[in-house]
Amino acid sequence: MKKIYIIGLVIILIGGVFMAFSLNGNRAKHKEEFRERQDRIALYFVNNYELTNGEKIKEIKITNYRKNYMTGIWDCILLINGKYYADVSEIYETKEIAGARYHGEEFKRVKPPKNNTKLEANIEYFED
Repeated sequence: MKKIYIIGLVIILIGGVFMAFSLNGNRAKHKEEFRERQDRIALYFVNNYELTNGEKIKEIKITNYRKNYMTGIWDCILLINGKYYADVSEIYETKEIAGARYHGEEFKRVKPPKNNTKLEANIEYFED
């Protein structure tokens, strides 16, 4: 009887260790995808908007990236060069960027959009 108890305990421990490693792997995958989405949003903003004062976009800090449960759209708040805020919306399921909003006359839309494939600005990511 004691042997069955010990075998059961070992099986439970092995299952727990396996589950812990499995969950950790999923978390790493989620974190990587979360970072890729932030890169894509920052690149979209750099390709489609520029500062009206002629200053280059050198630094992007993502201060928030959360789902709006009322609309189902994810909002990404960007702090550009440490002083200008913009909000980029994304439909999370389709990865479609719905547009950007900003205050004042700080940015202007670039027409046609630039075609950069690599982000040249420094980026600070939002951690989930």
